[in-house]
Amino acid sequence: MTFELFETQIYELNEDEKFYRSYYYARQQEYSLKKFLANIDLGEVKKRNLLIPELAETIPPRMEDSYVFTAKDQKDIAVQKHNRFSPALEHSHTFFELLFVYDGKCSQKINGKEMNLRDGDLCIIPPGSRHTVEVFDESICINVFIRKSTLQNIFFNFLRTSNVLSMFFLNNIYSQNANDYIIFHSGPDIHAHIAMLRTLWEFTEQDDYYYSLIVNTINNLFAILLRYYSESVEMPTFIEKSDVQRFALLQFIQSNYTNITLEEIAERFHYTPEYTSKLIKKTTGHTFTHILQSIRIERAQILLQDTNMTVSNIANQVGYDTTEHFIRTFKKLLHMTPTQYRQSNIRI
Repeated sequence: MTFELFETQIYELNEDEKFYRSYYYARQQEYSLKKFLANIDLGEVKKRNLLIPELAETIPPRMEDSYVFTAKDQKDIAVQKHNRFSPALEHSHTFFELLFVYDGKCSQKINGKEMNLRDGDLCIIPPGSRHTVEVFDESICINVFIRKSTLQNIFFNFLRTSNVLSMFFLNNIYSQNANDYIIFHSGPDIHAHIAMLRTLWEFTEQDDYYYSLIVNTINNLFAILLRYYSESVEMPTFIEKSDVQRFALLQFIQSNYTNITLEEIAERFHYTPEYTSKLIKKTTGHTFTHILQSIRIERAQILLQDTNMTVSNIANQVGYDTTEHFIRTFKKLLHMTPTQYRQSNIRI
């Protein structure tokens, strides 16, 4: 399907939306709801991951990665049109969710806070935040789901820059007490709208190199939002000095991961090494060594997937003194060698 045709057909109800619309109107009367539920094919409902609050077996306690990502394609980003008329169930998930209002409006409640999103709004919800989404009209919203475990791999270079969005992502990757959401208001910006629609189109068609195009398009969208809409961004504000310290420390480690030491961080922020170590542990729940190791291995994963560099060269580039040390650490964290990882994770 061409992009131009997809642009017009997005307004048509898909099969899941037709189901939810019937369910939505059936819920208006008790007798009609009973009749609707009595005629449901429960096996088909479970197969399609349809959510029916009256049927407890269709409601997962939490949406795990497997709810939107399939083991078969091993991709770390999934995109879909938000199903209109689907029930506004409070839920949380293990992945990041981007919700973009392409046309119209929607209502959300995030950790108890109610908010109305309008055309051009992009709301990013991190893992663990309990929220609901309501779209009970003809509005079009687009969802992008990104695995938490690999977000840093996908947007590594972006996260090395200092901006409000990288702060949001890094805090939610490494911190115990991070932000509940972040919202950008792009209004009628045609570039943001086209970027989100092309992302959905690429994921729907899945032609050659579609995944690379999705990653590049999302990176471009982030750049547009940061260039033009940073001043109007909504995000729970920092209320503790440690919140600012947390981001500054993570950003410094992220930017200097190849050769940074705890002593150098302490000197940079005018602390003692002991205090720096405790501060990192207190605000993120992880040791400095754990965070540094994670960043290096995540960067190595990108190089193994996207380059022909030797394992030895990759080890050196991400900060390991010896190839043997790198291989041992990689295998300890991912339960396979770098070579095995490369063979099973070639990007297309």
